[in-house]
Parts: sequence; structure tokens; C-alpha cells
Amino acid sequence: MLEKALQSIDSLALLTDIKTALLVVDNDENETARSVVESFQHTSKIPVYYVVEPQRGIAFARNRVLKEAINLNASHIAFFDDDEVLEKDWLCNHINFYNNNSNVLISSGPTYSKFNANYPGYIKNNKIFKTSTTKKTGAIRNICASGNVFFPVSVAKDTDLWFDNRFVFMGGEDGDFFTRASRAGYTIVWNNDAINYELIGIQRANLKWILNRHYYNGYSGAMLKFFDKKNRISEILYVIKTLTALLICLVLLIPSLLAGLTMFFNILGLTLKNKGKIDFVLTNKPLDYYKDVNGN
Repeated sequence: MLEKALQSIDSLALLTDIKTALLVVDNDENETARSVVESFQHTSKIPVYYVVEPQRGIAFARNRVLKEAINLNASHIAFFDDDEVLEKDWLCNHINFYNNNSNVLISSGPTYSKFNANYPGYIKNNKIFKTSTTKKTGAIRNICASGNVFFPVSVAKDTDLWFDNRFVFMGGEDGDFFTRASRAGYTIVWNNDAINYELIGIQRANLKWILNRHYYNGYSGAMLKFFDKKNRISEILYVIKTLTALLICLVLLIPSLLAGLTMFFNILGLTLKNKGKIDFVLTNKPLDYYKDVNGN
């Protein structure tokens, strides 16, 4: 996947008046990505920097990106993940949107799912995989993900804003980071033209991963909402609302089979998502996603 991600970098259209470089942070002390990156360095049309962050965890890796970008005197960062490929105009569309709209301080774009094989409909059509969006270009948001985003380095450099290490094996650190950036005055604006794709292989195109992911999304969503926030009334109302949704899902689960497996597994996924929300409120502690949910 990293190889394909790097290949898509080489196909990017670039603005001639913008100096562009690629920074790869390998979150593995054994440097397992080094050979792939160094091979790409020989043919890349832009400078490629490779650094190792030995402290394992996605928040540590993302913070290393911020620190290295500051050290390189970068003005802006375009974040994407190593399991994604970029459309040719992805970077240009982020930069032009940023430059042409004075209210845009963070440009956030859609990441669509791209399957590597012809999987069953109940897999490909599960709502966990994004193939479209109802969001409109120009919509102001108070949160975004790091898989497709363009923003000034000043978010970290001038405001001392970093990814929270308490989310280190949980995920959700990006939602937390950009929520705090929004509160600090960095306006997040949706940009439908800056598109990338998340590669979906057999590791994810299966029911175990899909259902685990639904649960995790609910758990991390509740964590973002309530972690370190002492508001018992809000928590009680949230649990009542979520329990109601959970009971509705349970009632609909068996009848949904009449509409086919796609509907059944979407309802089952929503059931697990609501259970994840309640579980966090009851435990109020981070989940080790890779160990407890992803199974490794």
C-alpha cells in the first residue's frame, strides 16, 4: 500500500511557484519502510525525507510529522495516510481552495473507498466504506480527519497544539486535534474537489473487520465527546438517547434480513456502534484498538 501511495505522489500535478517535498514518518524502530521509500527517492520528482519515530503509536507518528515540518521550515502540511492514493489534482485543489478563500485556514477533503477486487455487495455497500458524500464545498466544520487535509504549520508552531498521546493506540487523535484547532480559531472548510482514495483489500473487506470498526467508531466518537469532561447530565442524556437507538436497532435486526444481507449488516454495524458509545461512557478509558478490536 505504501508503494502505491508513493506512486500516486509521482503522478501529482504541482504548482510551479510552490516548493513541495514529501515527508515519510516510519513508526517502526526496525525501519521496515526504508527500502520502499529509498527506492522511491531515486525516481521522485520532489525531495523525499524519511525519518523514523521509534515510539509506537499513531499520535507519536503524527506529532513527529509536525516537528519535522517545523524543522524543514515548511509553511503548510498536506496530510494523507499510507493506505491511500491521490487524485492527480489533489494537492493543487487544496492549495487553490486555500488561496482563493480568505476564511479557509484548514481545507478538508473526502476520502473514498477503493476496492482491489469484486467483493460481495453486502461488503462493498456497507456504510463503513465511503463512496460518496452529502457535504457541500464551502461548508464550515468543527472537526475533520487527517487522511485528507491541508493546513498551516502555525497550528502547531504558534499555538503549541499537538496530537494527544492518550489516543495513541485508540485512534481519534486527529478528530481531537482538529476540533481543538477549530476552537483556537483555525476555520475548517470542506473541499469536495480535493479527493483521495483509501485502498480496501481483503484485510478490511471482511465482516470481522467491518463490525469491529463500527464498534470502534462508536467508542472513539463518545470518547471525543466526553473524555475529561465532567458533565453527568449530558452523559445521562447521551446514554438515554443511545440506548433508545440501540433498542431500535435490535428490534429491526431480524426483520432487516428481509431486505437482504446489505441492510442486515448495516443495521448490525449500527447496533455495535451504539454499544461502543455506551461502553465508553461506562468505562471512560481509552481502548487499545490494535489489540482489543483489530486483533493484533
